[in-house]
Amino acid sequence: MFSITDEAKVYVADLFAQQDEKDLGLKVDVEKAGTSTAAVTFNFCFPKELSKTYQKFEYEGFYAYIDELNFEYLKDSEVALKDAGTGKKLTITAPNAKGEEPKEDAPLEEKIKYVIAANISPGLASHGGFVELVEITKQMDVILNFGGGCRGCSSVKSTLEQGVGTQLKARFPEIKSVRDVTDHSNTDNAYM
Repeated sequence: MFSITDEAKVYVADLFAQQDEKDLGLKVDVEKAGTSTAAVTFNFCFPKELSKTYQKFEYEGFYAYIDELNFEYLKDSEVALKDAGTGKKLTITAPNAKGEEPKEDAPLEEKIKYVIAANISPGLASHGGFVELVEITKQMDVILNFGGGCRGCSSVKSTLEQGVGTQLKARFPEIKSVRDVTDHSNTDNAYM
């Protein structure tokens, strides 16, 4: 169901050793499970504060607590330690957190929204940004709106043309163009 690489186990156990708190555990949750905006979170916790639906998993140096309601969303998940610039960071691959990918015969709008949420938005989120589908025109133009750190960002044009648009057109060849209707005049919270 949920695996942690050996390197990640050592890293997490070291974090717990630094806390010097008795009975401290690792709470693993899936926020908005089964939706396109699902996110897996890790937090320190005291088991006595958790509901009875949380099950305990023992690892060397720490215990993890996972809500049984999230088991299906954490199926085939893996926690690993990855290089992040000058240090390391925990990452999780959770292919089932967002639920099932729409079927081949699902409406194009539903499939595009899923790809944006599952494949595109996580990359934009690292810069505090996001993108959402506004509409698909009769001419098969995909109209998008950028927000957060992407609104007003000087790189949004290349993000649209070389990133988002390229991914969507490769996945859905029936798309003629991908356009941005965002008002980028306000750059107060822009990433760049």
